[in-house]
Order: sequence, then C-alpha cells, then structure tokens
Amino acid sequence: MDYQYVPTHLEEWISKEYIKRQILTPEDLTIDNIAECFHLDVIIRDGRVYSVEIDGEFVIFLRDEENPQRQKEKFFHELCHILIHSGRQTNMPLLLRELQENQAENFVKYASLPYHMLSYIKEDDVYYTSELFNISVNICRDRMFSVQARKPYKRGYIFHQLVPALSRC
Repeated sequence: MDYQYVPTHLEEWISKEYIKRQILTPEDLTIDNIAECFHLDVIIRDGRVYSVEIDGEFVIFLRDEENPQRQKEKFFHELCHILIHSGRQTNMPLLLRELQENQAENFVKYASLPYHMLSYIKEDDVYYTSELFNISVNICRDRMFSVQARKPYKRGYIFHQLVPALSRC
C-alpha cells in the first residue's frame, strides 16, 4: 500500500499563511522577510526574548548574541505567540502557560520547515536540509522524523484497518 504524508491542520494553516504572503522557498524563510510579510517589528538587543503588542503593532524582541539558527528558532517561537495565542502569560494559570509554550515549540518545527516546502528536503541528509533551511540539526531532525511518522496516517487508513476488527465485535 502506498502511503502519503498527511499534514496536520497546523501545518496546513502555516503553509496557507506563507503562500498567501509569497513565502515560497527556503530562501524566503528569513527573520526580516517573514517579519515584513506579517507586518511585525523585530528588535535585536541585549535582554530577554519575548513578543508584545504595542498600540496595535506587534514587536518581537530577540537577543543579539544568539547564533543565527537559534535566533531564528526563537523568532518562530514568538511568532506563534503572536499569530495563535492571546493574552499575557504572566496572568495565566501555569498549565495554560505550559500548553502555550509546548504549542510554540511545536510551531517552530512547522514554521521553519513548512509543509509546502517539503519537496526541498533530502530525507536521508539532515545536515543538507538543516543548512538549506538555516535551522539547527535538532529541529531539522525532529521535523523530518515527524514527516516520517505521519506517512502511515493516510486519510482513512486507521479506520479501514479497524473495520475487520470491529465486525468481530
């Protein structure tokens, strides 16, 4: 049976937002370009990393001492908070804050190696893909693993496999 990759809803949403903004190739995945496309300001300076809304404008603060790959990953993390989350985390219950942080970490994988750009990856060469997308090997490896793990989840596959078992009940 030929299995195809089925993206998650989040992957599809990210790709649609990127495509709508003409973010189409790995070269388009720069902090400056994405910030411009999403109408965000990015300020790089000493201090902590966070995002904030000021008078209807969104700003992401990044540290200047970060290596470029790590800085990009932190940018995507904060981009998730801007695009998907709302409210101030300092006022949230701990479990809700932890949920948002976990969602943002997951978002980093999908935003840095989006679904509509999977044709650029070399599944057997994580280092090539990491360099092409300018992301860390760890993020790249996690993303490539998630692609492999979802291939068996062809729409309806699990249900069709369960039908014979259910008929015996």
